[in-house]
Amino acid sequence: MPVEIFTDEMERHDFPVFQIRESYTGFARLSARMFLKSPQRSYDRVKSHFLMGQFANIRDLCHQRVERRKIVVHSIPADVLKHVRDASGMSQATLARAMNTVPSVLSKLEKADEVEPEIAERYLAAIGTQTATEVSEHYARNWLRAKPPSFLHPDREALWTIDRAARDLLAFQEQMTDPILRGPIDLLRNELQITEAYLDRRDHIMAWVGDIGVGKTMALTYAVGLLVGDGRSGRRPAFPVGPGRTTVCETAIRVAPTFGVLVDTVTEEEVVRLTKQLVASLVPGASGGGLSAELGRLIRNMAGMRPVSHMENDEPITKDPIVDLLKEGLGIDEVTDRIVGGMSLAARKERQMILPEGREDGLLWVSNLVSAINSGAEPRFSIPRRITVLMPSNNLSADGQTLSVIDTRGVEGVTQRPDITAYAEDSRTLLVLCTKFADAPNTTVQRHLQESQDAASDAAERYRQCILVLPRGDEALEMPGLDGPVISRQQGYGLRRKEIEQALANVGLPPTPVNFFDAKNDDAGKIWTALRGQIARMRAAYAARGVNAADGVRNLIENVDVVRTSEARREIEQDLARVLHAVGDLPETVRPAYQNLIDQLAVGHHSSIAASIYRRGDWENFQVDHILGTGVRVDANLRSQALVQRIEHKLMDLESKYEDLEAIGQNLRALRARLSESRQEFLAAARTIGRDAYGELLSDADIWTQTAERYGQGAGYKRDITAAWRNWFETTEGVRQTASKVSERLQDAWSVWVLEPLMRATRVQPDSEPGGA
Repeated sequence: MPVEIFTDEMERHDFPVFQIRESYTGFARLSARMFLKSPQRSYDRVKSHFLMGQFANIRDLCHQRVERRKIVVHSIPADVLKHVRDASGMSQATLARAMNTVPSVLSKLEKADEVEPEIAERYLAAIGTQTATEVSEHYARNWLRAKPPSFLHPDREALWTIDRAARDLLAFQEQMTDPILRGPIDLLRNELQITEAYLDRRDHIMAWVGDIGVGKTMALTYAVGLLVGDGRSGRRPAFPVGPGRTTVCETAIRVAPTFGVLVDTVTEEEVVRLTKQLVASLVPGASGGGLSAELGRLIRNMAGMRPVSHMENDEPITKDPIVDLLKEGLGIDEVTDRIVGGMSLAARKERQMILPEGREDGLLWVSNLVSAINSGAEPRFSIPRRITVLMPSNNLSADGQTLSVIDTRGVEGVTQRPDITAYAEDSRTLLVLCTKFADAPNTTVQRHLQESQDAASDAAERYRQCILVLPRGDEALEMPGLDGPVISRQQGYGLRRKEIEQALANVGLPPTPVNFFDAKNDDAGKIWTALRGQIARMRAAYAARGVNAADGVRNLIENVDVVRTSEARREIEQDLARVLHAVGDLPETVRPAYQNLIDQLAVGHHSSIAASIYRRGDWENFQVDHILGTGVRVDANLRSQALVQRIEHKLMDLESKYEDLEAIGQNLRALRARLSESRQEFLAAARTIGRDAYGELLSDADIWTQTAERYGQGAGYKRDITAAWRNWFETTEGVRQTASKVSERLQDAWSVWVLEPLMRATRVQPDSEPGGA
């Protein structure tokens, strides 16, 4: 390893290079002493150990020299500088005098995106506070990445730790080409990259999930501050709210400098299809399969086809223009054409509207526009698939986080919906499970937690889910206290929280954070503090993982015991290879995929089931192929559970065996983390495999026609439908063939996602070069 390896970096920071060269004067003496004590050790080993120690010392001296001088080498975002000035209480005029300039120059500077290092350093030096010093030190650091994170980033110190480790690992790898170290180096680099990528972003989603009518939309609007009206008692939600079936699609809220509305709309082909379904449901004798009430209302409003009621002889009489057209003898297609024609789709091309900054009527404008789009009364917008509201919000941008809130469509019994699943499995999303006070945790909340546990989701251990209880009126004050009536809402919340925690424990569900929010009585700031705190816990788990990897890098560099490490790695490779071979084959099916569909038929709403059957399984609230795919995932978890535990136990045994080798311990802990992620990837693949295979099987199945005719023929609908589907799955030859193909694909996925990555990570010998012997 030549001395010049450090020269460039030293000269950039005025570090005396002669100190590096002087270290070589003692090298011969050190080598001689070590050879006298241990002649069998090679000169290369002595050199490697010596230089790695010098590397660590010089690296630390470099960092100390740079930080001691506080030379700003990176441009600084203007908002960081303004933050420092605001924190100091110094006005622009005062700071301008200290910098020998004028306030207008500072005003322009603080409105820029970034400020050059020299000017930024003058700015900070003139302020002279402790915060100013910390900012200078932050932007004086020798970052490996091209651009350092903002000083306002909540995890800047963790990112600095990761960045230093990545730089040290890169330098170490360039000098240590021993193939024995390829596995641990790659593993540590991967850990550093994963944690840095996660922490670098500050955006997160909070997806609110709950039953229709649970009150989540109203609570959300009060919590975010989307209220219009004068005075607290007179304020009302800016979103359309009601007892249920009010919002037509998913609604998102994002923080922005000004108010705006973005709309993702369905295609014109989808508009025609939905309209045709509405018409078909109104044909005399139709056996269900119509649209939801809110979507049907929207289509009618868009086309001017609303039913009209009037009184005759004290009796309400309703006249439905669509029904009248059908009575006139027009067919479904003809009526559909007339309705679509009345929508003026050519004029409904708008996708966004943004207000200028500073408008005082922003909330009222948002309220009117969203209500109109949601009801179909806004002639510039088509049927929305998703509405996104932009608004200024301190609660959504505090603590260095940038949050988006999603108001999902209300749950109708089945929680295994693609949209909810996507949010539940997203590492950046906090799932907020809403429930009423009286029945918390309600059936939907418990079902989601149970299904998450059955599918081996890591949402609980990664803090990605919580329960939000929505009290109304004096429910909290009516709780029976231990020594008499409760005297405050907070006391009532505390008692109810203990009951909820006990209820979860009684049915074997994981501990889940429980929060309370009474929209009309509680301070919204407190609930946001709690939810942001849980986001911080999500991030802290990744920060700890990054620090662990950084410690692994330091131990790898500073404690390279080549002989013991190589022998340990060979033993680990052999031991783990034996275990992986033993767990190579997945056992037979434990729980048929269709059992999940049977279970969901039991809890699903009959109208959603009928609508799905009418559409051959393609219905958002009861998507059959997704439910069967989830069934495959649950079965894959049951089939692989013992195998994963066997691998993990072996890794823990090896960790205990080599506990005196810190580098080995770090790698084994990283392997365990990788095993956890590999298992999630395998289970995600299992869902996709099941959805694809059973979707193809059901595409031409006659079971749809058989069961579609049952709707509207009296009591026992769900019982008969369930029996018919169970019989079809148990007697159809194609089902057995599909299950066999699914097992083959699961076996392949098990090898690709779990076994092979572990084998590669522990392989000591380098891969053969192309064309080698």
